[in-house]
Amino acid sequence: MDKLNVAVVGAGRRASGAWIPTIDLLKDQLNLVAVCNTGAPRGEEQANKYGVKWYSNVEKMLDEQKLDFVAVIVNPANAHIVSKAILERGISVVTETPIASAVEDADMLIALAKEKGAYIETAENLYRMPSERIKRELILNGVFGKILRGHNNNLTHDYHAVSLVRSYIGFDVKIKRVIGIDGNFSVAEHNYRGSKVNSEYTCHEIYFFENGALGFSHFTNLTWGSPLRGISSTEFYGENGMAVGDKIFMLKDKDDKKQINIQRLTCNVDGMDVLDKFVADTDPEIVWDNPFKKYKISDGLITIASELASIMKSVRENVEPEYGAFNGRIDRQIDLAISQSHREGNIPIDIEY
Repeated sequence: MDKLNVAVVGAGRRASGAWIPTIDLLKDQLNLVAVCNTGAPRGEEQANKYGVKWYSNVEKMLDEQKLDFVAVIVNPANAHIVSKAILERGISVVTETPIASAVEDADMLIALAKEKGAYIETAENLYRMPSERIKRELILNGVFGKILRGHNNNLTHDYHAVSLVRSYIGFDVKIKRVIGIDGNFSVAEHNYRGSKVNSEYTCHEIYFFENGALGFSHFTNLTWGSPLRGISSTEFYGENGMAVGDKIFMLKDKDDKKQINIQRLTCNVDGMDVLDKFVADTDPEIVWDNPFKKYKISDGLITIASELASIMKSVRENVEPEYGAFNGRIDRQIDLAISQSHREGNIPIDIEY
């Protein structure tokens, strides 16, 4: 199979610490040919590190390089501008979240990709985490029946939280209404990221799905780095079972429940223990196999590899990406509707898409 040529636009922490190293890991399938950024020396440093050309102008890079797709890893406010320039050339894009800051810009990109015969993959990470993949395999195999409620408890926020909860209820199930509630609270004074703080901002979200299911998301600004908080979890509740974090249960009979144990199996790749598969002790067993087990790859980079594999398949086989632009658009639309509900006194906001 011929390798695909890829360039990376952006050279910040996310690009240099995750995307470019993952592309390098997949060098049997990908050729990294260029890194492009504006201003900061990081771009040239990354280009030199991997022996590729550095650009400070996207259009010049597109003029000079023959690209199969581009990874857009830039500030959200600029992402749609960069993606538009690439899609106008008929070149596909995998873009970090959000797909665009405004829904109208997301719609513009979707229409442009369709016009030019290109593809957009939205790099939504949360549901792609291996620990979430095995839960989703259990859900899709009907172990819990219909999922009635999905919860994000301080694991993530914004459009990421929307996507995570949707992954439990079903990406094909529409959200018809949302309510956002936020508040400020006094807390014990403590040190948080080098400063003394004595207050906390929290935001809470309710998603009403068209099939009657409910979604909930809770997040505090003290989630990451405060000794007062720092515990997070996800939950879902189904007709026939539930999960809170990695504690997963199903109904055994009318009087008792059975815990579903997940076994993590690894394989050795060049001296590194790499995730091989997750195996659930259901009957029959349900398995999630790591498709990148032959690479010396961490669990965290498996999500990036999955996003790259998705856009690679689209380019090679002319099929829609796994998550795609429209799911990214939905997540952003819901996220913005929650903010509107906050601003307007926690009123319900009806959703159409």
